[in-house]
Amino acid sequence: MIMNAVVSSKAHPEYGQTTIPLPIPDNQYDSIIDLLEAMDIGSPTAQDCRVDEVDSRYPILNRLVTQSVNVDELDYLAKRLDSFSKGENEKFEAMASKLGLSDIKDLINLTFCCQQATVITDFSKLEQAGKDHALAINGGSMPLEEFKKVDGLSVALDLIQGGAGVVTPYGVVYDNGMKLEPCYNGGPFPMYGYGAPQIALELRAKDGGADAGCLYLPAPDQQIRRTLQRAGLEAPEDVDWKIIWTELPEGILKAVNWDRESILAINELCRAVDPLDGTDRTKLEAAVLLARPKCASEVRQLAENLDQFDFMPRGDRPQAVGKATRLGYVAYHGSLTLEELMADDPAELYQREQEMGGMA
Repeated sequence: MIMNAVVSSKAHPEYGQTTIPLPIPDNQYDSIIDLLEAMDIGSPTAQDCRVDEVDSRYPILNRLVTQSVNVDELDYLAKRLDSFSKGENEKFEAMASKLGLSDIKDLINLTFCCQQATVITDFSKLEQAGKDHALAINGGSMPLEEFKKVDGLSVALDLIQGGAGVVTPYGVVYDNGMKLEPCYNGGPFPMYGYGAPQIALELRAKDGGADAGCLYLPAPDQQIRRTLQRAGLEAPEDVDWKIIWTELPEGILKAVNWDRESILAINELCRAVDPLDGTDRTKLEAAVLLARPKCASEVRQLAENLDQFDFMPRGDRPQAVGKATRLGYVAYHGSLTLEELMADDPAELYQREQEMGGMA
């Protein structure tokens, strides 16, 4: 957890306050959005949440207090910062201080370029500071042998004597020519897969193909809806999408006709596969080879009923009973037929798709 933000409605302070954990856990996202909307805040696009207090390991984020922000911008910023190393933390805070940044859009954009800076926080460790500077000015990477040859002390002393450093509460910072580029301008968020999603979808508006952002599935239902709304798309049927990367097993990718699937059905499949470990994923692939599902909902049913299959990897027991697949032996022992097992409740899915705006 990066921070807890206490927010309220500037227009209606009588509605009280609520505390948001950031990044927002997926299992709390829908309920938090519902709570904010009950306070007449939490818009997908407007900056309507007044920040009353921030409890964070990043003191610089206290600059957000008294500002009105968008909750998803707060969430995105927290996700970006959650991936930072200690050195990146220092660079982010020092550069935000040097540049006098307080607007949340600027802070988001800073997360994409602060790595170019150099920060010296301990002048008793100039050898390491010099090596870190050499890495920074080389884009964050160098051949190992070349890095070993860097005279860190000499590099650090030259840097200090150059006089370009700016003293901040977070160390002496050198920007190394860093420019704050507008990677994020208030619309769809730049591509960034937080956590370990099963699928990343690139979204584009059908009328002209304008960038509509990305979806990382599984995701809370509200997050899917709000991602589209941030791109100005109220009707999901106006969206084209394509898979840009996935962690799903190969057998699942081949079994599903993705062009005919709804985003919601894909999300439900990813939600079912997400908790499976490597062994169960192989078992699911084998079950797919046995049952021959034709769509995402049928694969999801197999994943949700995986305990009704026995699986033995190839080579473990050649005498194992079951159908032989390229992955091993698999057998189904449920009371329903495989067709009945894979049958979905179309009425339930249709109702949820209508609530999401016809997510097809």
